Amino acid sequence: MELNQLQCFIAVLEEGGFKRATARLGVTQPALSYQIKRLEEELGVQILHRGPGGITPTQAGRVLLEHAHQVIAAVREAHQAVRELSGGVTGEIRIGAIKCVGTYFLPRVLWEIREKHPMVRPKLFYFGHSDEVLQAFLTNKVEVGMVVDPPPDERLEYRSVFEEQISLVSGPGHPFYGRPSVDLSELENVNFVSLSPRTSAGALIRRYLDQLSISVVSAVTVDTVEAVKRMVEAGMGVAFLPDMATTDDVTPDGKPGRLSRSSVEPTLSLPLVLVTWRTVHHSLALDAFVGEVCRIGRQWDGLRGQPVGETSLQ
Repeated sequence: MELNQLQCFIAVLEEGGFKRATARLGVTQPALSYQIKRLEEELGVQILHRGPGGITPTQAGRVLLEHAHQVIAAVREAHQAVRELSGGVTGEIRIGAIKCVGTYFLPRVLWEIREKHPMVRPKLFYFGHSDEVLQAFLTNKVEVGMVVDPPPDERLEYRSVFEEQISLVSGPGHPFYGRPSVDLSELENVNFVSLSPRTSAGALIRRYLDQLSISVVSAVTVDTVEAVKRMVEAGMGVAFLPDMATTDDVTPDGKPGRLSRSSVEPTLSLPLVLVTWRTVHHSLALDAFVGEVCRIGRQWDGLRGQPVGETSLQ
């Protein structure tokens, strides 16, 4: 069994078929098919099921996939360890993050990493929900995750980064626009632009409203924060959004701009958590990333609205 065969096998399943896997690997389809055939012949079992719905792993294929990810991760760690002997902080970091955090928080972290460790190569994977980030982490597709409110797991190391305030957002012309606070009773039957519960922030907001028995009218449901912002600005309704997503939409002193933020009681926040393995050896590059995330997280409230790279953090 060769490393290249395992890489081909993983690519076929992750890309959902041979055609897209060839583009990812830079090989021809006959060459890819030959590697999979050799792997099946060596194992003596079929590892892929080719059906109308696409390519799926057989039972043997699922077992192989789990071990294949572990092998690839081990080889990557070996390469990284050897490079660090002579090159210091270098190598790739595979980061999984929910979209909101990847869009509004991580750019500052990655800028600092580039300034301090130019040989580090961050690779960022966006996911809609924290569960998807954790699944990618547990299958070694990423080596560090940024999630919201993860479930307990003794295998994992959780570091609390910060709690992101979620505010009620309204657009010009709405009765809530410009108000510093809104009573929850006023939300009853108000038109809402809802962030899909398939996202971590959307699911958190939905639970918050359900627990308080607040019934809102969902005028439209979308799955990206940017779409929510534009819908609110256009007058489709109000929305709950993390403050990091609306920093550029209000004035530097927090007064209304394209959008207005209002607080509610009880408050709602997004608890951001950094996930790594508890017992696995970390590369110097990963340790540097973790350190920057935690350091910038401690200073996050004071950094909102400052252009990335304007001043290096101390």
